[in-house]
Amino acid sequence: MDIRLARAEDTASIMDLYHQASDAMVGTPYDCQWRRGGHPSAAFVRGLVTSNGMLVGTEGPQIVAAVGIDHDLGHEYRDVAWLTNAPLEHVAVLHLLVVSQLWRGKGLARQLLRACLDFVRNEGMTAARLDATANNLPAIELYASEGFEVVGHGTQDVGPKDDPLVPFVVMERLLG
Repeated sequence: MDIRLARAEDTASIMDLYHQASDAMVGTPYDCQWRRGGHPSAAFVRGLVTSNGMLVGTEGPQIVAAVGIDHDLGHEYRDVAWLTNAPLEHVAVLHLLVVSQLWRGKGLARQLLRACLDFVRNEGMTAARLDATANNLPAIELYASEGFEVVGHGTQDVGPKDDPLVPFVVMERLLG
């Protein structure tokens, strides 16, 4: 898999990737409540892409994986006991790591995560933070195996207004 910064013309393909992944997760034990027309929104993804905050993994011309990067984990986690008190501009927040259903089980999520950590370290970040739905054990295990530590728990509203809040695990890794 080749990994690069996403470009504006990739946005539709990235959204297709998220839609396919969210459709495939509905009703599974690791359903993270991503839904078409909800989360992730096209506006959020477009914002990540235009701010050079999204990496994509490609196989040939096809985008098969993606991850977003910014400095905003959200107000839900402002009281978490982080491993570092670094200023937010030195902390990368990873969002929406996804791998195409057709490419799962080939180590692409780990490859993309490692490339993302190298990218943010090269950008001068001192820590990386993320959250994962509490039921998404494969993702939590991947993050833990790559040095992320659980630093808290919380809930977020990621679905339509009538959906309940979704429980999350909050994780951080110091970059050194």
